[in-house]
Amino acid sequence: MQLADSVAKKRWILALVALVIVLASLVIFVRENDAAFALYKRLKAKDKYVYEEVRPNLVVQDPRTFLTIETPEDFKAHRATLSQLVYGADGQRQAEVPLLADQDSETLAAVRQFSGAAEAHRYGLEVRPGQSSYIYLIIPEEPLSGRGLIYHHGFAGSFPEHPELIEAALEKHLTVIAMDQLGYGENPREVPCDFSTDPSCIASLQFEMMAIKNPLAMHVEPVRVALDLMEQRGINDVTVVGFSAGSGTIVLTAALEPRIKSAIAVAGTLPYYLREGQDAPIGVADYPPLREAMSLMDLYILGASGEGRVQTHLFNRYDRCCFRNVKGLLYEPALSERIKQLGLGGRFQVRIDESHAHHGISKWGIKTIFNLMGLED
Repeated sequence: MQLADSVAKKRWILALVALVIVLASLVIFVRENDAAFALYKRLKAKDKYVYEEVRPNLVVQDPRTFLTIETPEDFKAHRATLSQLVYGADGQRQAEVPLLADQDSETLAAVRQFSGAAEAHRYGLEVRPGQSSYIYLIIPEEPLSGRGLIYHHGFAGSFPEHPELIEAALEKHLTVIAMDQLGYGENPREVPCDFSTDPSCIASLQFEMMAIKNPLAMHVEPVRVALDLMEQRGINDVTVVGFSAGSGTIVLTAALEPRIKSAIAVAGTLPYYLREGQDAPIGVADYPPLREAMSLMDLYILGASGEGRVQTHLFNRYDRCCFRNVKGLLYEPALSERIKQLGLGGRFQVRIDESHAHHGISKWGIKTIFNLMGLED
């Protein structure tokens, strides 16, 4: 009897172990398989408005009410206003001079391990006295003449942790410049307050910008300096990609910088009226003087209008984090119509990625970026 009980007990233990293994394998499969994970997130959603439908009150809202650029004169006036917000009273850019800074850089060491990187360098630019931001130039074997890509990463981490787009670009022989948000990677997170009598006051470069003089310039200059470096190498056809919070910086810079012919904002920007939950504006998108001066819809117009220019917003429909669903399709027609009415040239478009449920740039997203660049396989 005791022997039978012992055998039965062992069988139950083995069955339990087998069940745990099966369940663990199932979890791993769901997490690692994009289609399965997307289905899981859809089934787990608290209501149909997470991924499947847009809330009716947002659908009926006319996005044209948030556009204040109606004429070419308005366009010029808004860009002048934006320049003053970024650079101060006269609105003139004080171009930074990047200095080669290859020494003692863990990020650069990681970049040099990227597949397809034949050469890589770090450049520092002094975004304010004593504070440097860094950008990373990555050169492939046999660089494609005149073509390049600038990649601006978002919050929570550093771009070497997500090398897929950069490595794919190097495989296509594109020269790449990559950078992190201020506060991430090797960039400063805080600076002394400019408007305080307390000498110990320090302000976040993302969340306390009102305490800093001309904070927007500190965000856009790394991108503009990257364009300067590209030009110095004879590269004038540059696509600029921003991911997550990096999208906000790219949208802002494209609104100022006509050299950005193609800007692609991935999973990181929406008009204020469409933002829900973790879509809440942060960083440059939440800078009060900018919000008071113009809408994000106006910034999209400034960044997309102009001969040969195009701005693309790419959203992950089933994104587990934020900027999900198909809300981008609601404002696409209004922006396209307004750009056409202005008669300045340019295009605006939205793409929806339904291939996965991660907050990132998928294989489909990378392929779409290259398709937009005319570099299809």
